[in-house]
Amino acid sequence: MSESKENLNGATAEAPVKKLRRGVSNETRAVNQLLFHEKDASPANGLFVGQLVEVRVDWSTNSESATFTGMAVPRLTYHFTSCHANPQEQRHVYQTLFPVESNVSTIPNGKEAWKVNNILKWIKHVLDVYYLKGRQLTPEEEDALALPFCDFDENGEYVAVDVQEVIDGYAALFNNVVAIMEGKFNAKEGETPKCYYKDANGNPLKIWMKLLRHRRNKDGWTNVGRNGELGFDQFIGAGCIELQKPNTPPAILRIDFARESITPKETKKVPSIGAPMAPGMGGSIVADPSMGMTGGMPAGNPAFDAAGAGEMPF
Repeated sequence: MSESKENLNGATAEAPVKKLRRGVSNETRAVNQLLFHEKDASPANGLFVGQLVEVRVDWSTNSESATFTGMAVPRLTYHFTSCHANPQEQRHVYQTLFPVESNVSTIPNGKEAWKVNNILKWIKHVLDVYYLKGRQLTPEEEDALALPFCDFDENGEYVAVDVQEVIDGYAALFNNVVAIMEGKFNAKEGETPKCYYKDANGNPLKIWMKLLRHRRNKDGWTNVGRNGELGFDQFIGAGCIELQKPNTPPAILRIDFARESITPKETKKVPSIGAPMAPGMGGSIVADPSMGMTGGMPAGNPAFDAAGAGEMPF
């Protein structure tokens, strides 16, 4: 009997060896991920219909970062898409939360405590929508969602904490968030996890999303997303996402069109008439599609940009 027949009979059959090579495959991404556009918004309220498709923790090292320089740092990413059936037509938006450096300014009542508070508020907001749905956190859940290091004493004074301990603390928090959202937190052995942002059939739940390009402050319009792209405001306000109910308008989410915009606005002041115009001044900041996503990951995040800027948001 020939060797080929022996293989067919299962006697000595082996899996084909995968060659190490480059080429076109099903994993090849030919074009960038599409971004949300104002034309995708609901005409009735300016909100967007989408879905949360993934919650994950990734690690990266940035030698040029203003904080945690040269160290591996975790980030918690919420990946939202539009509800298009064809994956090639889906729009994508990411909300990514980064650790905040521990110092005298970022402890409770510090001038930059808002940086830590924004992270915790975003986590709680998503849990409220998908997981808690009106109930209170249990003591066990609160422990899992607390940073395991303490950088202040009973008098509210700063207590120095090792940088690696801060990084590990955020990693523990972020991983617990993923475990809760995926139904793996305290799951019993042999029990099938229930992903809280998907229905019983494994399909993502539809939600309303409040995406903005710009917000108006005393100096005029400022970008919310990177380069004026549509994105979530790092300051949640009344909310950024809400579960969609059939044939029912959103109960909470609203856009204040006097202060918030989903369309491009002029974000740089135009010089007075007769004054020389410096290069790059004037006009709207338009999103550059090539800056959107790289390999499925966000090119940047307003929360991280603000966290490294060292300025107050007010």
